Formats: sequence, C-alpha cells, structure tokens
Amino acid sequence: MRLPRALCRLIFGLTFIFSGLVKLLSPVGTSLIFKEYFAALHLNFLSGTALYAGMLLAICEFTVGMCILLSVRMKLFSAIGFYMTCFFTLLTLYLALFNPISDCGCFGEAVHLTNWQTFFKNLILLPCIALLYFQRNKITPIAHPAVEWSFAGLFFLVAVALWILSYHYVPIYEFTPYKIGSYISTEDDNTSFETTFIYTKDGQQKSFTLENLPDSTWTYVETVTEMTGQAGQYSDFIIQDAYGNDITPNILYSDDAVLISVYEPAKLKARDWKRIENFAQKAMAAGADLYVASSVTGDATPESFPFEAGYGDRKLLLTINRANGGATLFSDGYVSQKWTAATMDDAELEELLQEDGETLVLRGAIRSNVIASCLVLGILLVMILIYYICKVSYKDSSLNKWRRRIKKNEQ
Repeated sequence: MRLPRALCRLIFGLTFIFSGLVKLLSPVGTSLIFKEYFAALHLNFLSGTALYAGMLLAICEFTVGMCILLSVRMKLFSAIGFYMTCFFTLLTLYLALFNPISDCGCFGEAVHLTNWQTFFKNLILLPCIALLYFQRNKITPIAHPAVEWSFAGLFFLVAVALWILSYHYVPIYEFTPYKIGSYISTEDDNTSFETTFIYTKDGQQKSFTLENLPDSTWTYVETVTEMTGQAGQYSDFIIQDAYGNDITPNILYSDDAVLISVYEPAKLKARDWKRIENFAQKAMAAGADLYVASSVTGDATPESFPFEAGYGDRKLLLTINRANGGATLFSDGYVSQKWTAATMDDAELEELLQEDGETLVLRGAIRSNVIASCLVLGILLVMILIYYICKVSYKDSSLNKWRRRIKKNEQ
C-alpha cells in the first residue's frame, strides 16, 4: 500500500497547497468569497469575521497540504484533512443542488469551477485522504516527533507571513484581470488584443509574448499590439466623475494615469488621507493624470482632501486594487504598478513616470513573474531541505531504534 498512499499524498497535498496559496495571496478576495457564503447560508451576522475566517482557512489548507505531502505528523494532519474534506464535500453538494452562488471560490481567481465541478473535485480528494486517514497508524514517521513539529511550525509561519505581506502590502502575485502587466480595454470580451514584444540578438529579431519573454541576453526593440475580433459594448470597467460623466477612456487612453480607488472611505484614517493627498500631488506634479474613485456616491472624502472623488462599483474597485485607498498606475491602458496607502512611494512614482510606458509595463510584468517563480522555487527548496534533513537524521542509531519500535507496535 505504499505506492497508493504516496499517490494519495501527492494528489491531496498539492491540491491543498495550491488552494491555500491562492487564498493567502489574496486575503481581501478570500474575504469576499466568505461574505458570499455567509449571505447564501443566511449567516450575515458573521460577515464581520470574513477576513479572519478566510485567513484561518488559507493557513490551515496550506499547512495541512504541506504536511500531508511530506508525510509530517500524519496522524494529526490526515485527521484534519479528512474532516475538512468531508465538510467541504457536503457543503459543495448543497451548493451544486441549490446553486446559491455560482462560483465556489475554492481556487480564488486562479481557477474558476462550477459548483458541480467543485463537488466532483472533492469526490476525488475524499477517497485519497480517507485512505491516508484510515491507514494513518501504518505510516512510518519521517523524523523524530520534535523535528516533525518543527517542520509543521515552519509551514504555519510561512503561511502567516504570506498572508500578512499580501494583506498589508500589494499581493505578491495576482490572478485578477487587473494584475500588473494586464491590458484593460473599454470594450467587452468580443474585442481582444494580441501584444508581442520584439527583441533582437546577434542581428536577429524575434517576437515574444508576455508569457514567454526571453532572457537578459536579448535586447528589447519595441512592442506591437494588434486588435483581433470585433468591437463590442463597454466592459465592466467604468469609472465616473463627480458629475456622472464616464471618464473610463480618459484613464485607459492616457499615457500615464494614476487611479486612487477607495472602496470603504469611512475606514481610512486621517493619516491615510494625508498620505494619499501627498502622493496624488506628487503624481500630478510629475505629469500624470490623476483620478479618484469611491464606491460611495457623492463626495465621501474629508473636507480637507483637495481632490474631487468620482464613482466606481465597489467590486470593480476591489478587483483593480485590493487595498482600500490604493493607487494604480495605468500606462496606455496597461496596469503598470500598484501601491497601498501604506506603501505609496513618491520617489518611485517619479522614477516610473520618467520611463517609457511600454518598458514600464514590461518590467512590471517580468517582476511579478519573477516573484511568483521565486515563491514556487522557495517552496520546492524547503521540501528538498526537509528531505535532506530527514535523510541525515535517520543515520542516527537512536532514531533508527525508535523507528523500529514504531514499526513493531504497528504489527
């Protein structure tokens, strides 16, 4: 049964790691999903706990997934994973039958599944974790209990750190349509654009897509954007000024436009408004077009705030920038950079506005991809390190005796 158990650990562990990681990288998005669940289940009185409920679920999924995959403290974490999966299976069956919400949100914005697809996904995970749970006493520990607990604690701390960084700062990596490097059109999905980047090396020119950029030995030449498909109606990206006029084209067709998005004005403190004001003034002084949008109709900004606020749908503002009072830099329709109210950097903004728009977008996209790659690589390195530590620790004779005693008790 070693091979089936290993296969089950792989399937279940990777699924939970991915699900938890996606939620950790988007705390605000996860809280919105929980609010939808609470509303659908008539538990609106729990809406205030949505952020922390999402945090606990994300940390738990990531930690359980890592422990299951690496066979750490299997008696405990196989039990946690089993009961979680049983609950999720029953919940998604209810969602599939009655359809109170259209998207379960188990993988956030990264992968959208229907309720039935999510239910069938859980039907695959359930026998995997059930096998591990009912054979948990037959699984040999990979290290001394103290070492295994250290590994579990490390996974927990990594999850907490990712959540804190993503919540208090711009998320490390985004899966939304407004992530850095995305092109935003005023047209609907019937209109699509294909962007290619021209590079040269050794006298040869070659085009690359944003997902397949070359290494540093190539020299950037230009960016080519071509429209494919037919133009349609305006998309959901609509921002209005204080008088109800649509200013969406002004933002997307500007060389450099900074959009301050405030989806909960009442929650911003005086120091936040002051920081936003200073950043906005620096942006205008550097030559950028400035726009402020609030989810509240009418001017919800403080009297001392010198800029008039327009209007944007709350969900739209949340999707553009997860931070309340965050700033987003648009360059010719591309999302170039994002800041939270706490991380607004005047010097960085001035430096970015001096760069060519296409170069700025390209650099931002590369930076996001590099960060995501480093995150995945870091997790893999941790796994390799744990394997090495366990392999070395098993050379200790006392540990081997303890291991044989465990096996004997199981027989």
